[in-house]
Amino acid sequence: MKIGVYTDAHYSSQEITCGRRYNSQSLRKIKEAYEFFKKECCELVVCLGDLTDTETTTEKEVQNLIDIATIIRKSNIPTVCLMGNHDAFVLDRKRFYEILGIPSIDELHLNGRRLLFWDACYFKNGSHYAPGDTDWTDSFLPNDEGIHKKLASSAEDTYIFVHQNIDPAIRADHRIFNADKVFAIINESGIVKTVFQGHYHPGCHSEYSGVNYITLPAMCEGENAFWTYDI
Repeated sequence: MKIGVYTDAHYSSQEITCGRRYNSQSLRKIKEAYEFFKKECCELVVCLGDLTDTETTTEKEVQNLIDIATIIRKSNIPTVCLMGNHDAFVLDRKRFYEILGIPSIDELHLNGRRLLFWDACYFKNGSHYAPGDTDWTDSFLPNDEGIHKKLASSAEDTYIFVHQNIDPAIRADHRIFNADKVFAIINESGIVKTVFQGHYHPGCHSEYSGVNYITLPAMCEGENAFWTYDI
């Protein structure tokens, strides 16, 4: 099956932030991505998080998410969106998915493949990010014992999607606090084929024990960035 994947649009009205994020262009880029995904007959699209960026008011940020949701809905392509740290700046998890009009999904089984969608927007103390209380350098996947059991519960080829990073090749400040433990669980499972990640804007591709770790470059920086994969 063919899927479309993109990450880190950071859409806002600001023309540029951090010297290299062209935020205001991202709505157009998202539209271009979905037009391409439709042309390529993608069966599913996954956004790895950070759809939006900070605005001057909550109302503006909500409207930005509504504008993105309109593009997604009109595409008629089933879409899963992960919540990134920027998405949590002013919206809690429940409100984020309500505005998008997309359910929060943890797992899909499609054509003999299992797709797992992990929320790492937790502090290492186990509490979830909340409006006004986030830290892009402090992320965590709770219940790693549960992750071990989940991966051991099926022999299906498994694909993992997460906003923050597990790949040890990525800078430590972008990696999940318990990344080393989760990395070991993944690589020992024998069923995980690919881990798709965002968050680290330059992107990266590594392989360990037959598992591909693909960190997609950010959509908001430079030319448009989105990909299709056959899984």
